[in-house]
Amino acid sequence: MPVLRAIVRFVVTIAVVIYTLLDELVFPLVRPLLNWLGELRLFQRLGVLIASLPPYLVLLLLALPFVVIEPAKVYALYLGATGHVVEGIILLLVAQVVSLLTCERIYHVGHAKLMQIGWFKRLMDWIFALRDKALAWAKSTALWRWAASLAKGVRAWVRQLFA
Repeated sequence: MPVLRAIVRFVVTIAVVIYTLLDELVFPLVRPLLNWLGELRLFQRLGVLIASLPPYLVLLLLALPFVVIEPAKVYALYLGATGHVVEGIILLLVAQVVSLLTCERIYHVGHAKLMQIGWFKRLMDWIFALRDKALAWAKSTALWRWAASLAKGVRAWVRQLFA
């Protein structure tokens, strides 16, 4: 049992590190696009519309892109694990950007309505607590420190590239 626990812990750590690094690398690059889209009248109107919808309709709007994008991320990890590293990375990057452009925006705009759904609020509280616990544990590892320094170097390199 301790060996299985160590294996699961290692896999979870790798997944959390990859996801967090991807988020740390992609989000700063996509943020200007998100800000620009958020300023467009079309997206402002969509935001107002989404915020005015009943809670379960906002949940449905969130679920539609989520059920497509999140399995794509898992498939991207599968591709990487089976030797198709480049394809896996590309799919993961595309899925992450699409997720930022859709799911995260719908969640942000519809957050107040979504939190009116009792079971959804409890689920999200549980997920965020689990995420925070996993991140705290992952950040205590040498692998995390190595990945964080790598991400910092990549961000600096990208900044220089665009400077």
